[in-house]
Amino acid sequence: MTIPTTSRKNFVAVNLTEVNELRIIAITHKSFPLETIGKLHLADDSRIEALSSMKSTNQLSELMFLSTCNRVEIIFSLPHYVCPGVTANVLRSLYPSLNEEEIRSLSHGAERFNGAEAAEHLLKVASGTESLVIGEREIITQLRKAYEECSNADLTGDDLRLLVSQCIKTSKEIFTTTDLAKKPVSVVSLAWQQFREYGVNEDARILLVGAGQIIRNFTKFLTENGYHNITIANRSIEHAAELAATCKGTALTLQELPHYTGGFDVLVSCTASNETVITPSLYSQLLQGDSNQKLLIDLALPQDIDHEVVSNFSVQYIDMLNIQKIASENIRFREQALEDCKPIIEASMREFEKIWQARQVEKAMQSIPETIRDIKETALGSVFAKDLENLDEEARELLEKIMSYMEKKYISIPMKLAKEVLLSEITRN
Repeated sequence: MTIPTTSRKNFVAVNLTEVNELRIIAITHKSFPLETIGKLHLADDSRIEALSSMKSTNQLSELMFLSTCNRVEIIFSLPHYVCPGVTANVLRSLYPSLNEEEIRSLSHGAERFNGAEAAEHLLKVASGTESLVIGEREIITQLRKAYEECSNADLTGDDLRLLVSQCIKTSKEIFTTTDLAKKPVSVVSLAWQQFREYGVNEDARILLVGAGQIIRNFTKFLTENGYHNITIANRSIEHAAELAATCKGTALTLQELPHYTGGFDVLVSCTASNETVITPSLYSQLLQGDSNQKLLIDLALPQDIDHEVVSNFSVQYIDMLNIQKIASENIRFREQALEDCKPIIEASMREFEKIWQARQVEKAMQSIPETIRDIKETALGSVFAKDLENLDEEARELLEKIMSYMEKKYISIPMKLAKEVLLSEITRN
């Protein structure tokens, strides 16, 4: 679970030369509920096959697929601009199980980016400025893994290689030189921060109620920081046991909780129950006569811990209202840092354009060495063949050495000069 962000200012797009045929179809939290986006994720065991088929069907020269909890980005190369019709065709070939009404809704609600604006969009995505939670760092890893998977399957090419490399470089600069990723905003990070502020001893008895993703993430924090006395109670004993195995803890069911005699110093609860789980009577039983103050962290909505527990017992209590208040303050702090990201992304776009253009020059001049080599072979083997017959072996070897030397120079010097001229012209324009 994450705390929703408030609205944010969009960056002003950098007005640069279009980056060839780069296109992006983005289906994100801005236009669709997370449940809809979740339906568009592709299973690990069938993703590459689906992408390869879609690439072939739509005659794409490059393709990359990025999928997170709040976005699906289809990144590819195509000679013509992407309109709702092209978007619909791409979605049909990638998601054959979708009906026409779903295709129409997705294709009209999706964001479409072409050329340089596509490059700029991906730079922003990689930098966490477009995320549901502003400044979340996980997107860098997700982007890198998505690219590596598609690259290993021969779905990508030069343009995406250059762009992803620039994205990773830019995101690292933003996360290290701005405040964008500072001050945590996720529920678990904030709960952990509150937990640490209470100075809980590593030998403390930790009782976790629930075994969902939030409790799982909190357990990871516990184990990484040396907490080892952990008990997990959950409706399903299978899930409780699975999680307990990761922290060498003890598992029990919620039904067994009234008979638990191990005591606790910290209780963290997050279940999907519509009613309070920790009632005053249950809490009293769990105490086993212990009168020491306890730390209670309730991360459920609605709350798991009854209000009377907080009122009638000696506790330090943290609930989602506390977490949301801190998260809102931290989100505002991060939004202020968006302005510091803008010049970094603009500079990165200018740098990327030069890198991309330089690569196009290199590719355009790849045929020059082969052409000069052909000229040399024609000269020696055909045009001047009779003249060479009149030379002795030593003179012929010397001539071939001279020709080979001239070949290298005619390849390197003109290519270097031509590249400098072309890049100078690009920079000037």
